[in-house]
Amino acid sequence: MIARSLLGAAGKAAACAIAIAALSACGLVTSTSRSVFFVFDVSGTYVKAVPDAAKLANITVADLLPGDYIAASQISACSFSEKEIFLNRQLPQTPSLAAEAKREVFTAFNDYAAHVKSAKFTDIRGAIAQAAFELKQRPEESRFIVLFSDMLEDYGKTCDTSEIPLNLEGIHVIAANVIKTNPADPEEYFEVLKKWEATVVAAGGKWSLVSSPDQLPKLVTGS
Repeated sequence: MIARSLLGAAGKAAACAIAIAALSACGLVTSTSRSVFFVFDVSGTYVKAVPDAAKLANITVADLLPGDYIAASQISACSFSEKEIFLNRQLPQTPSLAAEAKREVFTAFNDYAAHVKSAKFTDIRGAIAQAAFELKQRPEESRFIVLFSDMLEDYGKTCDTSEIPLNLEGIHVIAANVIKTNPADPEEYFEVLKKWEATVVAAGGKWSLVSSPDQLPKLVTGS
């Protein structure tokens, strides 16, 4: 009886192994451990850099896995608002469907970059707070905010979020495609980046700066 039970258990284990292998072969066993929130600065002169930023976003999306979550918003005069979110998508768990969804995301980013309108003010902190709020509602373990900006704030009188607290615990903030608005003053550029790194770390987050296109997808996907 014991031998028969063992054989039965072994048979069930083998059947499960075969089933899992079959599911994997069909592309149904996937990872859902990553959420990425892209934030595009559309204020001042940076709006001209949005098409390049969209290309970087697409390169990063191309490396994401089925089940991963993608969202995007913009930095404008008053960024702590759901109205600034223009993309909200979870990739399907089936690879073929995920690939189709990625193509739709590529199109969405390209269309956004082609029709983006400039904003008068730059509420970066509000945009980060909104992105962090959205990510904290998500179940994924790895959470990223990717900022495409010159990282220079300019608050309007009717929407000044400079004093609102940030909670970035468990969130990796990546500054990408940070253009130099004043090449004649390199010190200003580095001081701005130091300030934002200190802000992110003080809020419990992790900070990274990428200086080349290939670094961004590697930081997000780890590949």
